[in-house]
Amino acid sequence: MVIGSMLDLIIVAPLLAYAAFPISKKQAAGLTVLGLLAARFIIPMEYFAPYTMFLYIALIAEGVLILIEIALIVWLIRKVPSIKAEMNRMDAGPIFALLPAVQKMTKDRLFIRVILSEGMMLYYALFSWRKNPPRHEGAVTLHKNTSAIAFHIMIIHAIVIETIGIHWWLHDRWPVLSIILLCLNMYSILLFLAEIQITRLHPVEVKNGNVYAAQGLMKRIVFQLKNIEKVEWNTQPGAHAMTFMLKDFEEVHAQAVVSLKKPVEGSLFMGKKQMVTVVAFRVDEPEKFKRLLEGNRTDVC
Repeated sequence: MVIGSMLDLIIVAPLLAYAAFPISKKQAAGLTVLGLLAARFIIPMEYFAPYTMFLYIALIAEGVLILIEIALIVWLIRKVPSIKAEMNRMDAGPIFALLPAVQKMTKDRLFIRVILSEGMMLYYALFSWRKNPPRHEGAVTLHKNTSAIAFHIMIIHAIVIETIGIHWWLHDRWPVLSIILLCLNMYSILLFLAEIQITRLHPVEVKNGNVYAAQGLMKRIVFQLKNIEKVEWNTQPGAHAMTFMLKDFEEVHAQAVVSLKKPVEGSLFMGKKQMVTVVAFRVDEPEKFKRLLEGNRTDVC
């Protein structure tokens, strides 16, 4: 019974997770350690005692990996001047330039992408309020004809009110739970503040032969104008398209659907990646956006 339970928790469950979800081998190994910890608490100690050594070995191995990741973060902090210089050279906002600049210094690691994503959230939520959006001819906003920013502000108000009421109600009964919910609510407020700032500061930009598009921290992409195969107007994108259409109280539809000749890597929330061949847009000035694309291409339909 003990051996069967441990096999299920440390081998079968991680393998099923690896097959069913887009996780890395390192994350699957982490699930193995969690399985051993779960076995320690599920199986009575008198039965689990002969296998305690496996738990200690797994914890030590996981600890070594964590120390390596911490050392990598320290190394990146020391490389901040070089990273800033590379970002300035790229002439793009932090949301587009930070990750490529870091990837030039080190290997592409999911852990680093997650840390950078969280760092960008803090930067935009707390330190970007004096920044102004770009005003050059190639900038086309996404949000001015929508209620996206108002919707985010409404959610922040709801979270603040809920935090005040629920936190004080829970604090006397379940203090640990109240602190956990308080931290989650504070994180949510920072996330929505960052979403507002990125929406305001990063319209769709056509410059330097590239198209830069971001929708908060949820998705962003950069692709070259010469990589555009065709642009279709007032048509609906497929299910696999990356869409840049801010939500509104009414249903919204795409205005421009851009098909690419070669797949381009797009970034999603928490550093996840997606290979993209179709990008759909809904902008505030569709005619201006059409002129920007037509001014650089001749095969727009």
